[in-house]
Amino acid sequence: MYANIKRGCLLQLRLMSSRSELKTSQDVHLRAKQIKSLIRSLKQKIKKIEREGEVAPANCHIIRYQVNGKGTIYWYYKLQAAESIFPMATNNEKKTKYKYLGRAGSSAHIDAVEKLTRRNLIDELERVIQSLTESYLDIYIGTETE
Repeated sequence: MYANIKRGCLLQLRLMSSRSELKTSQDVHLRAKQIKSLIRSLKQKIKKIEREGEVAPANCHIIRYQVNGKGTIYWYYKLQAAESIFPMATNNEKKTKYKYLGRAGSSAHIDAVEKLTRRNLIDELERVIQSLTESYLDIYIGTETE
């Protein structure tokens, strides 16, 4: 009698174990599918941002600088890149790190702000996609710990 109960318990444990493994396997695939879906969605958002207008080059930012006139202080803006990528105003063949934007609110200033905003949004979305890609690999390579 006890042997039958013991066999029954062992069989039940095996069934529970195989169900648990199946559930875990399905859970892994579901999580991976959700990550892939989110990555696709974020890539679509990047394309939408790019369709909205021109995007500033990578590693650029807007700087504000002061010019002292005859007893008056003027503030101007320029777009600054990490490398010389903008054509010089005096010689189009040479490149500079700066692009003059003029005063606050000028069309060049507003245009640069919009381009830079799109660049920053895209950069952030790309960082999130990279993080999600690493998470996806963790699921399938098995480096995640439970």
